[in-house]
Parts: sequence; C-alpha cells; structure tokens
Amino acid sequence: MLDLVLLRSFLAVLDHGGFTCAARALHKTQSTISLHIQRLEHAVGHPLFERGGRKATLTERGEVLRVYAEAMIGLNNEAMLKLHRPTAVGTVRLGILEDFATEMLPSALRRFKDAYPGARLMVRSALTADLQRELDNGELDIVVVRRQDKTSAGDTLWREPLRWVAAPHAAFAEGPVPLVMFPAGCVYRNEVLRRMRAGPREWEIVYTSTSLGGVQAAVSAGVGVSVLGQSAVLSDFAVLGAAEQLPELPDTEIVMRRGATRGDAISALGDYLAAALPAVGVNVSRLIASDRNRGMIGPALPRLSL
Repeated sequence: MLDLVLLRSFLAVLDHGGFTCAARALHKTQSTISLHIQRLEHAVGHPLFERGGRKATLTERGEVLRVYAEAMIGLNNEAMLKLHRPTAVGTVRLGILEDFATEMLPSALRRFKDAYPGARLMVRSALTADLQRELDNGELDIVVVRRQDKTSAGDTLWREPLRWVAAPHAAFAEGPVPLVMFPAGCVYRNEVLRRMRAGPREWEIVYTSTSLGGVQAAVSAGVGVSVLGQSAVLSDFAVLGAAEQLPELPDTEIVMRRGATRGDAISALGDYLAAALPAVGVNVSRLIASDRNRGMIGPALPRLSL
C-alpha cells in the first residue's frame, strides 16, 4: 500500500526543489522527509531520486510514481473537500464590473457552483456606481467593484494600474486629444478629466459607451484614446504616456463589498471570492512584468499589494 503521507512528502520535494525546502513547507524536519522518501523507495522497491546531485532529480521509476502520486493526492483532496464541505443553499445576487465578467470570473464561478451545487447565482454586470447603489438598496448581495476613494468600504482583492491606450500606429500627437470614455458612474472618469484639465494638451470627448466592449472597439477602430485598467487592455493596444504629453494615472483598487443580507450561500460565495480572486492580481502583475520586458511600459511600478 502506498502511504499518502509519504506521497505528499515525495511531491513536496519535487515542488520545492529539495529536501530542506520541502521540510520547511510541510513543517517537518529534513530527517523526517528523508525517512519518508526511504520508506517510499522500500515500498516500491526502486530508487526514486538520482543520488549525488544537489538538485532533486527523479529516476525513471520516480517519474512513473510522480504521475500516480499527483493523481492519488488530488483525489484525496477532492474527496475531503466534498465530505467536509458545508451545505450552502439559496440564491446569491452578485454584481461585477464588465471588465471581469467576460474574462476572469466565469471559470471561478463555475468552480464555486461545482463545490456548492445548492447555491443559485444571479449575476449582473454594470458600472461601479450602479452596482454600489443597488447593493445599498438591497438589490444585490455582493459586488466586486473599483474603489471610489480611500474612504470607500470594501475588502481589497488586488490593485492594478490604469493605462492610456490607443490603436497601434494611431496618430494623436497633435491637436486635441480625442477621448473615448465611460459615462458618469465610472470610478476613474472624474480623476482622468481632472488630470487632463491640469495638463498641457487640449482634449475633447468624442465617444462614450457604457460597455467595455464598446470602448475597446472604438479604441481598436482608431476613434480615440481611452483609459482602461491593466486587466482590460487588449494585447494589440498601444500603451501611451509621457511621450504623448498625457498625464500620469493612478493605480486603482478592486474591492469586494457585501450587503446587509445574510445567508449560507452568500457567506460561502463571499469567502470563496475573497480566497480566489487575489490570484487575478497575480496574473495582472505578471502581465505588467511581461509588458515591461517587451518595452511596452515604462519604469517599474510600486509592488502590488495583494
């Protein structure tokens, strides 16, 4: 019989690159991890790691065991999750920004539904101001929005920068800057316009859309310049800035707010989103680093607080 405790130590050595780091990750001594590997090798009758190297390198039999060990540990974790999962029955009314409705949340919400089949989700996407108002009026139970100011309530999920974007090779170096904007209700609209008024260039709003897709389409068509959160910047957009005499933009915070209504399903979704969504911030920061390496954006930004 293969002992799951031994298999967990085996995988930890692989995941963390050695016995010392694996011991630290599992809160065990290095000698304990070594003993686990020895017992596992005795059980399978073959060495699992190449001897003599500083790095943990698997033998051919070790590679075979790795596949089965990952499957067995994964199945064990799935079984424990389902057996210990609290029941959550009821309807949750979730409000999210369209920025996240199309790309980031569907897979997370699907995993939530798999874990809590008794929960029923009703999801609405809109601008932050509309979602905040509906939460305060009791029409929504949870909202994921951009923070309006430092005093606004909400649990911070991640932070991301705002970007000036335009179509590739679009020429906006001369004349008034044509702005493609969201309407009033967009959290950063007033701040963008305030900074434009204080800047050296003239500007005019030439296109307004309540839809993220509408703003992105207008930018792609070369209608004008817009401001988007990093997570909504399309891969073929040009990122503008000081060279075009456009003002520096602040970071924006994505927060989760819960309403006054309580229930098992609402609590379960809130706790799930609080744990799952900060991973989005990690992906955003990786995207920023990738863009910087390709020379698309300027100096390093302050480290994101996740």
